[in-house]
Amino acid sequence: MKALVIGGGIAGLLAARVLTETCDDVVVLERDKLSDVPEPRAGVPQGRHVHGLLVRGGEIMEGLFPGLYDELVQAGAHLMDAGEMRILNPLGWVASTRTGLPLLVVSRPLLETHLRRRLTAKIVDDVHVTGLSFRGSTVDGVLTRNGRVDADLVVDASGRSSKLPSWLAEAGITVPEPDVVDSRTGYATRLYTAPPDFPVVIAESLSAPDTPRGGIVMRIEGDRLMVTAQGAGGDHPSREPEGFQEFLDSLRGPIAEMLTDAEPLTPVYLFARTASRRLAFEQTPGWPGGLVAVGDAVCVFNPVYGQGMTVAAMGALLFRRHQDFSAKGCRDFQRKVAKIAQGAWALSSNADQSWASEHHAPGPLKRAFGWYMKKWQVALTHDQDMFARFVRVVHLVDSPAALMNPVVFRRLAKYSRQDPRRGRRRAGSNPR
Repeated sequence: MKALVIGGGIAGLLAARVLTETCDDVVVLERDKLSDVPEPRAGVPQGRHVHGLLVRGGEIMEGLFPGLYDELVQAGAHLMDAGEMRILNPLGWVASTRTGLPLLVVSRPLLETHLRRRLTAKIVDDVHVTGLSFRGSTVDGVLTRNGRVDADLVVDASGRSSKLPSWLAEAGITVPEPDVVDSRTGYATRLYTAPPDFPVVIAESLSAPDTPRGGIVMRIEGDRLMVTAQGAGGDHPSREPEGFQEFLDSLRGPIAEMLTDAEPLTPVYLFARTASRRLAFEQTPGWPGGLVAVGDAVCVFNPVYGQGMTVAAMGALLFRRHQDFSAKGCRDFQRKVAKIAQGAWALSSNADQSWASEHHAPGPLKRAFGWYMKKWQVALTHDQDMFARFVRVVHLVDSPAALMNPVVFRRLAKYSRQDPRRGRRRAGSNPR
């Protein structure tokens, strides 16, 4: 069996890795020209910005590529406990604590380069896929600028810029309109030298409707800091160095102060295509055999939540237990992909609804969810056990259902009687 994977990003590399276990021939077609040196590339427009690899995603990658963590740490990445991140939420510093969950802090270019080096499937770069090839109601390959490439299975892992709906439309197959939630978030990122003893990660989180500005600083390879300023609801940081610094200065926390001795190494880079989008491929009438889609080609998340790479990794594992790629089998596969993304979509899209320009008054369920999460914000600044539970859900180790059980309800009741303003700590202080 020959499998073609469109896209050599994280989703494509992981899908190809799992497919090598069952397919005789696996080929990855990548549009960009690839380098052996870890560097941003055009096909990953967010590649110059902070990427969050959640714990669950890291566990999957380490399982698929044993020793990957050690390789990356040796190359300059950092391994820390996920519960020891320094995070300022709207009510104060969260109650950081050890959780036993290993968190790999790494730049996207370094991670992707090491995955490519370890992959045994063939990677062909500088290939522009322009459409699908059909034999009756089955996809039997792809069309490129240089001709046709045949395959028994085509996997679209081309990410946020996927053209799959239009390719299917050319064959008379109509994909339902996507669900879109646009928080109108914009990023600006700059690299700096890392002062001695600077923490591995420090972050200031956004929260609708009163806290539209935040940021995250991540220590990456080469003894550098990746500093990303984030603004929601259209309140974006500037590309100009002076405006970028003014944005950092406006944050409630100590990020700007902590960067006083850090030297800028790069210009400021912007990214604002952050809308979340979910395509219901599993509900598409006439879905063909021989075709599946994974990763951002199916469900794109606002990057501020760091869910994309991990959901892609979870989707890649489906190839281990799904071998039927008939039309029915491919639709079943897409149902499983949709189910995997469901929990992450609920967490991020519900949080982003309040920023959306077309925001309407929420219904009872969404109002209840918003109220519930406000109570969590209070609890997270006081209760290490509650923070540890929250970390497990955010990192997709546990399902969102873990935030809703009798033990949690009793703990939240304690904080629901407290005035949230009394939970505030002095934001400008540097947490130890």
